[in-house]
Amino acid sequence: MKLLLKFPLPLDELPYTAEVILETGVKISIDTATRGELILDVPGEQADQVAELFRAKGIEVRRLLKLVAWNDERCVHCGACISVCPTEVFAFDPSWTLTLDEEKCVRCEICVKACPRRALTCVT
Repeated sequence: MKLLLKFPLPLDELPYTAEVILETGVKISIDTATRGELILDVPGEQADQVAELFRAKGIEVRRLLKLVAWNDERCVHCGACISVCPTEVFAFDPSWTLTLDEEKCVRCEICVKACPRRALTCVT
């Protein structure tokens, strides 16, 4: 389960992620990090526990059910997104139709910038 954390100032410089990992023992992966914002990958069965601990510390938490929106009507299945995606979210199926595996997405937005038809957008 992907969680988006938004840290209000001055909370963005404190080690809350480390604290939650130590308090829960949950193996959390940081997919992307920017100033004041993290996207975490948390095992689904422990996502509620992790989210509640972050909220108790004053951090805004949202579940990200979808990271990339794909407009199939705009897409021409050129494969530009396949060639640039660092986590192999995109692939061609046997009929050369583009497929998405959103579980692999880390919301780096490289595919959005590479798409010549603007068929991809990041969901916030």
